[in-house]
Amino acid sequence: PGCTVGAYGCQVHHVVTDWADGGNTNVNELGLACGPDNRSVNPTDDGWTTAMNERCEVEWTPPPQLDTGQARINTYHRPE
Repeated sequence: PGCTVGAYGCQVHHVVTDWADGGNTNVNELGLACGPDNRSVNPTDDGWTTAMNERCEVEWTPPPQLDTGQARINTYHRPE
């Protein structure tokens, strides 16, 4: 959360199940992430994790050692 890279500079991120783990490339299971953020997702090595909430927003959860209770959803490009 907090990344300022626009969609034009992002990669498609498999939110529901990682592509390496057999995740589907379906639009309802994908989100956008800049390259560094996309590579930081690694739940098995104390990396970031992602999940899709009920509003189809990507929630980013940091590893325990980095978790300061910050927002889980990046609203930089669409503040509410």
